[in-house]
Amino acid sequence: MKVQLLIVFAFAFLAALATADSLQDEIDAARKKFCGGISVSKPTKGQVFNNPKKVKVTVKRKPNSLAKVINAVDLYMVNQNGTAKYLGTPWKNSYQLHTSATMTVDLTRAKGAKFPRQYEFRVWVRNEAGPDCTLMSKVFKARYPSHSNAAEEAEELAQLSPNIDKGCFGIDITKPAIGDHVSGRYQVQVAHDSASPVDTLTKVELFKVDVEDRQPIKVQESWVGDSLLYESFNIKDSLKEAATDDGKEYAYFYKLSGITQHDESCEFYSHPFYIDA
Repeated sequence: MKVQLLIVFAFAFLAALATADSLQDEIDAARKKFCGGISVSKPTKGQVFNNPKKVKVTVKRKPNSLAKVINAVDLYMVNQNGTAKYLGTPWKNSYQLHTSATMTVDLTRAKGAKFPRQYEFRVWVRNEAGPDCTLMSKVFKARYPSHSNAAEEAEELAQLSPNIDKGCFGIDITKPAIGDHVSGRYQVQVAHDSASPVDTLTKVELFKVDVEDRQPIKVQESWVGDSLLYESFNIKDSLKEAATDDGKEYAYFYKLSGITQHDESCEFYSHPFYIDA
């Protein structure tokens, strides 16, 4: 009887996993169907706006039978460590999207906006027969024309991160955490900020570092694919080959590769951790 119950539970568990995978496939397919073919073409990467009250955002689409309406533009300010802060929705309206639509957004309407800074838009597109789409703009810069010290402002603009200009932020490897000791099969967890332009994960690689010479050595490709990102991404990992006993002490870290909505390639790195034999 106990064996029969175990078999029943095993089949139920496998069925639940299959259902979850099927549901995720349906969500991905709907996202591609209703949100494919539309993009934010302006602002361009790293574009500098001298008047933050008149920043233009342009959305383009490949025409099809699905009716779409732009109804909001959110504003995010991105600091130098790659954290995007939501400042509000400075543009709300209802704009029918055919092949192209351009809206003028006043950044100063958003409480907490500072200049010069790096910003990005999140554009909400409503599908009349499907789920809403959220599109991230490329990261742009805005300054205030009445700044009293133009030289100081120019220096601030020059020091803003080019990696953030690419949209490479908002991805954090939360497990293993810094200094963790793991063994056997362990969880690798990736957190994805909804404000991140990175929407596809393509590779997870494991490296080790000799704690004395600090030279990174690639250990293995832990995962390769083409996965759309949501709030989190999880895999189970383990050493594919037993670690050699060379008398050295190694710390490990992960390198993640991803692609933004604008086809920029990005790399992210985890904190160091330890794999116990």
